[in-house]
Amino acid sequence: MKKIVSLVVFIAALIWTWNVVHTTEAIGFETHSGIQMKLADLIKETLASKKPHAKDLTIQRLWTETLTDNKVRAVFSYKFVDISEGGEALEQVIEGEAVLHREPSEDSKIDKWTLQSVKTTNDFVTFTEGSVVTPGSETEVPATTPAAPAPSSAPAESHGTEHH
Repeated sequence: MKKIVSLVVFIAALIWTWNVVHTTEAIGFETHSGIQMKLADLIKETLASKKPHAKDLTIQRLWTETLTDNKVRAVFSYKFVDISEGGEALEQVIEGEAVLHREPSEDSKIDKWTLQSVKTTNDFVTFTEGSVVTPGSETEVPATTPAAPAPSSAPAESHGTEHH
């Protein structure tokens, strides 16, 4: 009897592994790659329109994962150098995520993906040029008279043991 049960378990495991290896994914590698390339282009275009003085754009991280057969989550991180009005360079790192949804398309060979939501989770700014502040400079804050201590509403009481 043990031999028959062992054979049945072995055949079931063999069939299961065959199905796992030969099952096609609902969203293939090429689709993920295409979404990542389009998102990288979208980040570049958006940055160019919103911050025209920005330079040295680097996409640090961009990956996608399947949520459902028709939904993909993309996680991204990019950095760039922005020149302020004063001419100072600021390095900004922006992290975020987007959710894309597959829309029906007239051509069954082409997937149409639309951005459902985009949100940034972190925004870091690094000042590449610092400002030096020294005592006695022209931008010194004018001296003020010291503030008197605020009056107490109740007299201070001693709570404790007395030592003689």
